[in-house]
Amino acid sequence: MNKVNIKKITIVGGGSAGWMTASALIKHLPDDTTVTLIESPRIGTIGVGESTIGHINTYMDAMGLKDSDWMSECNATYKTSIKFTNFREKGSTFHYPFGKYDFSLTPDGLNDYWRWKAVDDKVTEYDFAKLFHSTIKMIDDNKFTDNEFNELHGFNFKYDTAYHMDATLFGQYLKRRFCDDSSKMTHILDEVVDIVQNEDNSIKKLITKESGELEADLFIDCTGFASVLLDKTLKVPFIKFDDVLLNDRAVATQIPYIDKDKEMESVTNCTAIENGWVWNIPLFTRIGTGYVYSSKHATEEEAEEQFRRHLKSSDMVIADEQRADDAEVFHLKIRHGIHKYAWSHNVVGIGLASGFIEPLESTGLMLAHENILFLLRTLLRRNGIINRIDVDSFNFAVRDTMEGFRQFISLHYALSSRSDTPYWEEITKNISYDKAVYEFTSEGAPLGNNVYADLAYSLNMSNSIGNNVGGTSYILAGMGFDLVTPVDLITMKERLNINTDYSYLREEFDKKQDRLGQLVDLMPTHYEWLKENIHTDKVKTGEINNGK
Repeated sequence: MNKVNIKKITIVGGGSAGWMTASALIKHLPDDTTVTLIESPRIGTIGVGESTIGHINTYMDAMGLKDSDWMSECNATYKTSIKFTNFREKGSTFHYPFGKYDFSLTPDGLNDYWRWKAVDDKVTEYDFAKLFHSTIKMIDDNKFTDNEFNELHGFNFKYDTAYHMDATLFGQYLKRRFCDDSSKMTHILDEVVDIVQNEDNSIKKLITKESGELEADLFIDCTGFASVLLDKTLKVPFIKFDDVLLNDRAVATQIPYIDKDKEMESVTNCTAIENGWVWNIPLFTRIGTGYVYSSKHATEEEAEEQFRRHLKSSDMVIADEQRADDAEVFHLKIRHGIHKYAWSHNVVGIGLASGFIEPLESTGLMLAHENILFLLRTLLRRNGIINRIDVDSFNFAVRDTMEGFRQFISLHYALSSRSDTPYWEEITKNISYDKAVYEFTSEGAPLGNNVYADLAYSLNMSNSIGNNVGGTSYILAGMGFDLVTPVDLITMKERLNINTDYSYLREEFDKKQDRLGQLVDLMPTHYEWLKENIHTDKVKTGEINNGK
């Protein structure tokens, strides 16, 4: 690739990915850079609600956005944890809360939990998150606080919360705020009818139906799963993840609230059922819910029947047969994987056009805004001058992020104890999760760290885990994988001289939970807090009705 000075950028596709990209470029690139966004007036967007993780706060900071600026316009609510129900086995639940670990009760960090669990039969998998986070009681009681006076030790409201939002409305908000009045921005509603390539396969120009020809130094593909530029035009190879991620379909809907005080949780609830799992995303005006499943194990009709049965079940905060029967559902196909290069020639893929991993850890928007930040850093590093090392470095960052999440998400299935249906039988027993674990080869391994190999080492060779493993520890503990067994206790006590008397921890843990219970009792519900602090405009205009 020859050195390029990028000053003219064309984005193909609107939606949340397109407008998130355009807004970031408009805000941060110099005034001599122009951005054109072309989107088809015929292609709509389907929004059931989007769940995010804490990474999105980096994008919000880069855009200078405060919660009070945008949340009310996007039906947004807060998210403090991901709750996993029935993944380990039926009737089981565990949390993956946001924020840093609180080690105030555990001088040896995460490992104190497993040693404590090995000697105290009262300790449960659910206690892992409760030991290291002060928010679990608040979450379970559906209460909320911004922790202004630090009553919840270790809970940083700004960075330990994410959002549930209407992603389509979020894209439109960004368009209004950053793009509509910008002299650097051109928005075209039109159809791309042809794409002309140069001899080296890079894109020379787009031919539109009514707006003529569009040339650019850089084209950004935000056309979703269609991936019109990266896939269909440049034919960049697509690396499938279906070897470890079986779920390739979804059936989804929007349902009304019955009682917002109870149902507007500050968590994304993921519930495992017969052939996959169901998400529950509480927006301010409605609940977005859907069933991600494997078409190898269920037809569309069977999946819809299983989904509606779940909506009537006790796994919902409020089970309601009429609401489930009335729900209008739509079906989606999922393509797991990533293009070998997210940046090829003069095309960059953002969002679904680049790749996708099933939304079990809310990675959909994350893979859009992280790619946007990678791109911004690349373009700003030398004021738009790009050569080969810039492209290769960008591609490494995107691929490594995706590979890491591929492995992490697969652990949610690999560590399950379920085998009650053919789906769970296959996903827990018949799938080989990575060649690198047992063949000692880099083939199939991620570009950076290997989650599988690290886990194998922790389980069998070290009986301990580092304090910087991120979300893996929550999944490991929640699935009941004990790093310390009775045999390990003996060797730790005799050979390593580690004190295994954890009676002090039981006492301190119980006192902490009692104190947190008293604090949480005084808090408003999540819905009440949002009415008072975020969605005040809806209160004034009378739009709020508790059950609707």
